[in-house]
Parts: sequence; structure tokens; C-alpha cells
Amino acid sequence: MSKNFKVVPISELRIKLTKIKRQVQLGHQRIVITSYGEVVGFLLPLKDLEPENGIPIENYIEMPLTKFREQLTEAGELVGQNIDCIYLTFHTRKIIAFLSSRLTSYLTIPLMEFDYLKSDEQFFVLAKSK
Repeated sequence: MSKNFKVVPISELRIKLTKIKRQVQLGHQRIVITSYGEVVGFLLPLKDLEPENGIPIENYIEMPLTKFREQLTEAGELVGQNIDCIYLTFHTRKIIAFLSSRLTSYLTIPLMEFDYLKSDEQFFVLAKSK
């Protein structure tokens, strides 16, 4: 799995979703979505969730990309509770996955520094290496 992760606040994701979706779908980027300094989830290409990568997805739903954009906050709450993954669809075809932050330990994520305009604090995320 590539280590090319980019941190994007949920407010920015709402605006740039189309461009970001293309980058993720092609496998050029993986997105760490944050809200008020906390990791909400990850946008990943479908190939990262193939069985050989060992990510245990038990509960998932499918959601059209347009509905995801409209209900981004609610989608973040869904993956924060009991849903492991939301497969985002375009014309009923799965295109990318929104993975819960609860499954961070199954991803290979480099040490990242989060800088926020309203805070002098720096936040770090380090996932268990495979």
C-alpha cells in the first residue's frame, strides 16, 4: 500500500470532493479526513481494501457520491459508530471507500504532522506498521 497520504479537513473535502475523488480513485493519493483536529476517517482506493491487505470490514454501506457530499458530517458520524466502511458509488458502481478511523491500525501510515490555523498545537498520528 502506498504511503502517499494527505490530510484534508472535512470542510475542504466538501468543496474539493470531485478533484480528490479522482486522485484517490486512480490510486495517486489517500486522504486522511479530519474534523476539529481529530481523524474522522480515510478516503482510499478500492484496491487498498482487497482481502489480501487484511483490513477486516464487517459492516459497510454504499452511498452515492452526491449524497455523501450533502451528508458529509452524518457520514463521518456513521463511520465513527458502527459502520466500518462506506463505499462511495457513482452510477451504482463503487469508486472509492470511506474507511472508519477505528481501522487505522490496519493501515500503513507515515508519521504526519497536523497544523491548524486556530491552534498552535500539533497533532500526530502513527499507525502500527505491517
